Amino acid sequence: MKKIISALAFFICIGFSFAEYNKAGLPDSAEIRRRVVDSWLTAGIDRLRTKNPELHENDAREIFQIRMEEGVDNVSIIVAPQTFLDVDVVRDGSNSTLRMAVYPEGNPGSWILQRDKKTGRGVKINWYFNSDAAVYVQFYPEGNKTYADMIVYNSYLARSIPVGVPFAKLYTSSFGDIQRWTEKTLPWEKVKVILGQYLDSIHMVNVIREKLPLIDYAENACYNENGELYSLLTNTRFTVKDENGDDVFPQNDGRLTLSGAGFAKWIIDGLVRPLTGKGTDIASLEQPTVEFDPVGKNGIISQENSLTFHLDWVRNLSAYVMNKKNRHNLSYKECGVDVNIRPFFSEIQNGKNVNSSGYIADTGYEIRRIKSLLYVLAATEPSWFYLGAVKRFSKIKRDEFVFDTTVVLFPYFDDTGRFGCVIFDHNNEVSLDEFILDNSDCYIHLERVKATEIFFPDNR
Repeated sequence: MKKIISALAFFICIGFSFAEYNKAGLPDSAEIRRRVVDSWLTAGIDRLRTKNPELHENDAREIFQIRMEEGVDNVSIIVAPQTFLDVDVVRDGSNSTLRMAVYPEGNPGSWILQRDKKTGRGVKINWYFNSDAAVYVQFYPEGNKTYADMIVYNSYLARSIPVGVPFAKLYTSSFGDIQRWTEKTLPWEKVKVILGQYLDSIHMVNVIREKLPLIDYAENACYNENGELYSLLTNTRFTVKDENGDDVFPQNDGRLTLSGAGFAKWIIDGLVRPLTGKGTDIASLEQPTVEFDPVGKNGIISQENSLTFHLDWVRNLSAYVMNKKNRHNLSYKECGVDVNIRPFFSEIQNGKNVNSSGYIADTGYEIRRIKSLLYVLAATEPSWFYLGAVKRFSKIKRDEFVFDTTVVLFPYFDDTGRFGCVIFDHNNEVSLDEFILDNSDCYIHLERVKATEIFFPDNR
């Protein structure tokens, strides 16, 4: 009987052990770290310099590498799970693939302790739980207290959150432990990735990609509700100059002619037409959404040239499709299409914490920090995409700050849980990093639209 009880206890313990590792779906090094507290985590710095990397296996038979890397002021004790990298090898004129075991420090399940080189004291722990190494939690001690930050692409989603355990306890804690201790204080829901929710967005992206080679750019060109090529400024038939300088109507040669604003309208029309039988009405998209003091500088300028045309355009487009889907007739404010969340506290620039304003009414967000925002939107608003109006200093009058173009953004997570974002700038697809680099001194205002597989843009 005692043997049976002992066996049951053994299997129950094994079950708890595997639950600890698998509940979050992450490799967990807690059991390994408990075994190497003296030999690695608290060992003298001089002793660590003599140690070679070691491989250890946890109770779930997952392999981790422990190593030390030395910086200017700190040393890092890295406990990283094993993963594999396929490398193409050419030998004697033939190609083959070699699978190599690697231990990147930012892989999901990685745990890194930073210690001061002079005192040996632990100063920070970074814990990686996401397919993107730029998304992680970090812990640090101040006096007898422990605090936590949650970071998304150099922006603080949470900052200086008290954790009710001693810092040293984190040396041997599991990822399940820290989630349990911080489940009500850290915004885990804003970084939780649930796969399979982005199929409609990917479908729309693929349809748009197929059409791009058939689209030509022309300033102010769009198609009206009946599919006729019009000028979005005059709401009349779009004309071009012939060789004699005369205005003529372009021939319908099976191609599409669109401006940046017209491209956004073409996408929305592909959502609206299956519901109503026609596209969006140009006049309704030009309704102002921003009020200026009529005797102020912007008010005087806007009497001749609209400073917010592209913002008005994307707001009204987003509200239009939402109204048609829900059979409402609400303003853009009532529809809730504006993205105006403020999820971040500050950001990290060149290793320093810098305050950031976040959302600015009728202006939007700084494009240089848009990556972290789009990540949170992808996690919290799956299968939505966004129309963006870009605001920049006027090329004609440098002191004028105007919305001068529109873009379309599709944030998503792939099958591995890695974040991505497809951006269509006019009739071109650009990468998120390229878009940020080219517009680093600009702002963007975002309007949300629900993606759907019922998407049939004009084919000509």
